[in-house]
Amino acid sequence: MYFQDVVSFSSGAFRLFGIWNLPSGQPGKAPAVIFCHGFTGHHVEARRMYARLAQRLALAGIATFRFDHRGCGESTGDFVDFTPQGLLEDLDQAWEVFTEDPRIDPARIGVVGYSLGGLSASYLLGRNPSVRTAVYWAGVARPDIIRDRLSQFPEFEGYETRGYMEYGGYRISRAYLDEIGLLMRPVEWASSFPGPILFCHGAEDDIVKVEQSERFLSARKNPADKLIVYPNADHGFGSATTIDALLDASFEWLQRHLLDVAQRDSSSGVQKL
Repeated sequence: MYFQDVVSFSSGAFRLFGIWNLPSGQPGKAPAVIFCHGFTGHHVEARRMYARLAQRLALAGIATFRFDHRGCGESTGDFVDFTPQGLLEDLDQAWEVFTEDPRIDPARIGVVGYSLGGLSASYLLGRNPSVRTAVYWAGVARPDIIRDRLSQFPEFEGYETRGYMEYGGYRISRAYLDEIGLLMRPVEWASSFPGPILFCHGAEDDIVKVEQSERFLSARKNPADKLIVYPNADHGFGSATTIDALLDASFEWLQRHLLDVAQRDSSSGVQKL
């Protein structure tokens, strides 16, 4: 069994929504995973992928913390407030709430990031090398591809004067468009992280192409990393069957590196992966 705990915390002028899924009836501190959502995403994510993985992990004894950036999901603000600098500020505040919770084991922490959330995960890993492991779903390695993609839409023209462009019913700020490729260094941040990372990608993803995961792998050169490419899957990982496989692989990876870590640490030091 597990229970949920809804929290609210400050980030600049905004109140951010957060939700814990916590194992119940478990003695001691629990291993824990923080989730970083994607562009225009939220703590549930498309097709409930984050909610499903979080619930499954909690049932297995791993606590999870999901939150919404400013202007996203249940948090205050409008999406036009979602800037690169604001994104990093939100991550810092969410990390503080996450790691200072007395119910989690700070020695057994993992990170999950989807799409732009892969960039966010890289930021957290670069600042916190004691994290045990991470899982990236179609993670963004080269953030300037976001501006490149948005520049193909007619609404992009004149954004400097307006201060925003409209995209899919959202207003995207000029600060986001101008700064996302300048302030963010996901490959650099992730390259020094010593723990293993599981990279998952759809072979037919034309939004964040597979080469983005390959960039991470090439820069990190960590033999414990793993890349899974799902045939016929797009940026949303396509079919229900593929999503099931994605969730299975992510769950098994996190369970192995977080829940079984005490047993590995008590062994001769050789990790059986």
